[in-house]
Amino acid sequence: MEVHSPNFSVVTDAGEKRGREVAMRFEQMRGVFGTLITRVNVNIPIPLQIVAFRNTKELRQVAPLFHGKPTQVAGLFQGSSDRSFIMLDMSVENPWAVVFHEYAHQLMNGTMPAGTAPWFEEGFAMYFSSIEVDGKEARVGKIPHDDYVVLQQLGTMKIADLFRVRQNSSTYNESGDHRTTFYAESGMLMHYIYDNQLLPKVAAYFELVEDKHVPVEDAIRQAFGMSAAQFDVALRSYINSGRYKYYAMPTPANISSNNYTVTPLSTAASNAVVADIHL
Repeated sequence: MEVHSPNFSVVTDAGEKRGREVAMRFEQMRGVFGTLITRVNVNIPIPLQIVAFRNTKELRQVAPLFHGKPTQVAGLFQGSSDRSFIMLDMSVENPWAVVFHEYAHQLMNGTMPAGTAPWFEEGFAMYFSSIEVDGKEARVGKIPHDDYVVLQQLGTMKIADLFRVRQNSSTYNESGDHRTTFYAESGMLMHYIYDNQLLPKVAAYFELVEDKHVPVEDAIRQAFGMSAAQFDVALRSYINSGRYKYYAMPTPANISSNNYTVTPLSTAASNAVVADIHL
């Protein structure tokens, strides 16, 4: 079936209740993001299709392949110049973190330059995926306890190594400790950046690396005013401090799934959506 909310379309085989929930969560995220970054136009012109699969097996049919096997993901963002997709596995324990994570990718895709480094893209998505929304307020920037535990148990990557990870790197694609650490550390680094108001220095770093082709270590020193080794120490100290900022705001008003419309889809129409993802 297809669920239509004021700003989203959700195709799902997980049932009407779950479809309405997904649409409402996206509406909440849109409202929160619009409040946080008022200068950004949240009405992204590229059409977005959300596909909520009822289990992991179904999601794997559209998961990207690495060495011929589907990567293990609970959600996936597929962006393009004319259409974007977000695919979700509704059987995971907390699908709403995945909803927020993948929608953050859509927001970044529509508001920032393409081809940003994976640590920044995933860190941005991890930061906003931790949003908690209840009937009274939305809390943005709360660090999930699991991320803290992961970095305490597995340790951190060196900043220079983190910055060198690319979309075709094994660290980014192969399940295991390296990938887990990459995601957790990217998210924690984004918290460090936000808490210390370092986004202008991040922009300077990307200009040095991407436009001027300065080596990573030299770009870190020039942009952040410290060596890569000093950056490692600063981030580790931040993680160990346990003192992280988060921001509370009123829950976006007048968001309810009661007025969403639901349309049954034929098998052919459902298959066409999956085919469009592959295309």
